[in-house]
Amino acid sequence: MLQDAASGISHRFTPIAYYFIHSLDGQLSIESIWSEMAETFGNDAPSQDEVIRLLTQLHSADLLRLDTQPDALELFDRFSRQNQSVLKRNLKSPLSITLPLWDPDLFLKRMLPLFRPLFSRIGLVVWLLAVVPAIYLAVLHAQELSGNLSDRVFAAEGLLLIALVYPIVKLLHELGHGLATRAFGGEVHQLGLMFLVFFPVPYVDASASAGFRSKYQRAAVAGAGIMVETFLAACGLYLWLSVEAGPVRAVDFDVMLVSGLSTILVNGNPLLKFDGYFVLIDLIEMPNLAPRSSKYWASLIERRVFGVEKKGDPLSFGEHVWLLLFGPASYIYRMTVLFGISLFVATHYLVFGVLLALWGLFSGIAVPVGKMLWHVVASPQLRRHRTRAVGITALAFIGVAGPLFSVPLPLNTMSQGMIWLPEDAYVRAGADGFLQRVSHAAGSYVDKGETLFESADPDLAMQLSILEARVRELDIRFRSERLSDRSQAEVTSKELEEVSAEFERARDRSRHLIAHSASAGIFVVDRGDDLFQRFFHEGDILGYVTPATGETIRVVVSQDDIDLVRNRLVRVTVRIPGQADVSLPAKIRNEVPSAINHLPSKALASSNGGSIATDPRDAEGLKSLKRWFQIDLDISRNPAPPSFGSRVYVRFEHEWEPAAAQIERRVRQLFLAQFHA
Repeated sequence: MLQDAASGISHRFTPIAYYFIHSLDGQLSIESIWSEMAETFGNDAPSQDEVIRLLTQLHSADLLRLDTQPDALELFDRFSRQNQSVLKRNLKSPLSITLPLWDPDLFLKRMLPLFRPLFSRIGLVVWLLAVVPAIYLAVLHAQELSGNLSDRVFAAEGLLLIALVYPIVKLLHELGHGLATRAFGGEVHQLGLMFLVFFPVPYVDASASAGFRSKYQRAAVAGAGIMVETFLAACGLYLWLSVEAGPVRAVDFDVMLVSGLSTILVNGNPLLKFDGYFVLIDLIEMPNLAPRSSKYWASLIERRVFGVEKKGDPLSFGEHVWLLLFGPASYIYRMTVLFGISLFVATHYLVFGVLLALWGLFSGIAVPVGKMLWHVVASPQLRRHRTRAVGITALAFIGVAGPLFSVPLPLNTMSQGMIWLPEDAYVRAGADGFLQRVSHAAGSYVDKGETLFESADPDLAMQLSILEARVRELDIRFRSERLSDRSQAEVTSKELEEVSAEFERARDRSRHLIAHSASAGIFVVDRGDDLFQRFFHEGDILGYVTPATGETIRVVVSQDDIDLVRNRLVRVTVRIPGQADVSLPAKIRNEVPSAINHLPSKALASSNGGSIATDPRDAEGLKSLKRWFQIDLDISRNPAPPSFGSRVYVRFEHEWEPAAAQIERRVRQLFLAQFHA
């Protein structure tokens, strides 16, 4: 390890390289040092080209002191290049733009006595006692914590609270790094701002920890910020669970969001070059893991693919595994996080989200591809194998772009629906009453108009008897008064008409106590043995008469997919939950031509296990947040139970098309649907 006190930069070298550097005492010549190393290390000694390359690297890093006068122009050029490298680094990474501001070393030195107990086993035990139960509680309340997250974050009050909470949390995070560095004997001479996803947050330069001999001390410094934030998140969760809704609870939620989410996704994840990454490389003792993994892959391609004969670095099996896996995993995760944040931001702030996504495309895809192509066509290392390298690279691009743009791939649309029955398939109670008899056995075939259920209403029967007697009485009175008292007969006639009408209405209700089949089909009754003497209100479902062959599937299709279903449909298949081996062919019967936001059944709502989000303000739970097209399908045969009312999965198979066309359609729909562009 060599540490530049002027810049604070630490440089790591292999033992053989460090032996060479240690021998540069100003007395021995380079040739004599190389000859001595050849005798000492034998086959492991560096070649003359490697020695010259090492001297060049030392000179570029300002680690050589010469007897000659310094070249002022070169120093200015080097200073300019350093400033440009900082600017390039800021432009390359949209997540970590840095701006130095202050030297906090004296402040940290004075504060250290108050916090030194935290950097001991006692501090670790306190942290575990706070964080471990909080993780368990967070899992228990995960749905409540994550519900309606984007609206809570991007609301005006949410943004204001986050803007106030974020810098404070990150300042405590960075003070954790600084105090840990000071606690183990290092110095901290730089504190500044890092613009993390457009938020200005503080940072400290704890690079002095690279000089610590113990890897656990180095890892402790790198992980101090993570431990501070997780402790704050745990405290925020405990307060959030303890207080009622209000400003305090909102602040606690934002503390959890800032501390917990940023730690899990970004800062604490070793696949991004933040704290978790430095903890990892210190514990596995593989410094510069990310750039070494990139160089390892480049060297691997040059040797295995382009045929360049070059000596690989002696590595253990574990180092081979780390270098082979880390680079691709880091790149995939970095792009996933970047575009995930872009989409999250763009749903509320289109311009910022699109700019962030374009930035990621440029820095994460365009720049690496451009560097790779330039290396293939201009690298001196490939001068003897240029033709092969260019040819293989061209074939690789053709091999990727060709299938992407020209090879048709399956195109399917997945939707959810339910087994739907027409209204005439429901057998409902026509009047209030107690069920007395079921006329047919469940599963039997019935014709239209057959009697299925008979009910009785004792009160209605008594009312019919009374009304019938009253009608007879009034009729007799009317007949006698018609001859003796015509004026009184007129009054009796009106009363007779009213009672007769009431009697007919009662008789009509009595006739409705018998339920008939409205269509022909298979009689289905649920728990027929338990229905006897049960009271049913008018309109209650008593049973069903399902079609003898085939059933109807009512499915909802999103606006993104309706054009494919209408114009490019090949076939439709239906699968029933619990019957994965059964795929039922179907065909479209009819379609509602306009989009609706009212679901046909609660079974499709996310609150009942479906996939469609509904408006929480809707008491019925049927109003969806998006608009859907409703389509009815006919299936050729009845599925096994569970039958009608069950949720089903429908796959619309379309004409095949290349992956590029499918991606282009989804991106265009993303702008239309998500960004309202």
